[in-house]
Amino acid sequence: MKPQDILTIAAREIGYSRWNDPKPGTKYGRDYASRHGKYYGKSGVPFCAMFVTWVFRQAGIIPPGGDFAYCPTGIKAMKKLGLEVDKYNAQPGDIVFFDWDGGESDHVGIVEANNGSHLITIEGNTTYAYRRGGVGRRTRSFNVVCNVFRPRYDSAPPATPKRASKTIAVDGYFGTESIRALQTKLGTPADGVISSQPAVNKQYLPNAGSGWEWVARGAKGSTCIKAWQRKTGATVDGLFGQASVKSTQKFLGVPVDGYMGAVTVKAWQTWLTNH
Repeated sequence: MKPQDILTIAAREIGYSRWNDPKPGTKYGRDYASRHGKYYGKSGVPFCAMFVTWVFRQAGIIPPGGDFAYCPTGIKAMKKLGLEVDKYNAQPGDIVFFDWDGGESDHVGIVEANNGSHLITIEGNTTYAYRRGGVGRRTRSFNVVCNVFRPRYDSAPPATPKRASKTIAVDGYFGTESIRALQTKLGTPADGVISSQPAVNKQYLPNAGSGWEWVARGAKGSTCIKAWQRKTGATVDGLFGQASVKSTQKFLGVPVDGYMGAVTVKAWQTWLTNH
């Protein structure tokens, strides 16, 4: 896979407008929703990151760090992979993030050219033909660029990876191996860690193994857990507590007691293996 393959796919989308799409939401959001929950396919959901995700998957590879619909999530995943490059050295095919107000990143696109004084990009959910909400080619100054990442195109994982769950043990302990299989299945960054979970919830997960990050206060939740909560119909907050355990048990068809013991974990591991 080469950067030009990504750019060819992205360029073909120029002129798309959410306002001319006959279906709810956008084509990029609906594709993302097929893996991560119906919310993303709704009208009005910003789609710049989902556009980038769609382009990479159309090329047959997963975006670096996994699918992302929120710019800070993509930045965090790509930084973890060590892909950041100096913005002034941006090259065609790089993923470029923008910040309009000095806070978190607001927008993302794909670099088409670096003209020395500015970048030419292809972006989704941008102003095109004087109307916001389309795919278009833009000229961007470096002062609005906050991060640039260079995918490892030649070694990028395929968009339909082999089932990681084939090798996980059905042993009743939900640790790093099972977490990574779940993340792969859900299309979230597959680092084997369920991040930032309230320590108080540990009582409901007696068979949680390594890879669960417990914090005493200020838990921010996990992207993987949010995706799982959407799949099982739980409240989507990224925090895996007793209510999420119950929705998981209902989804898996095991006794619902609100405690993730060996029976629930084995059913979960079996589901990962068989699906």
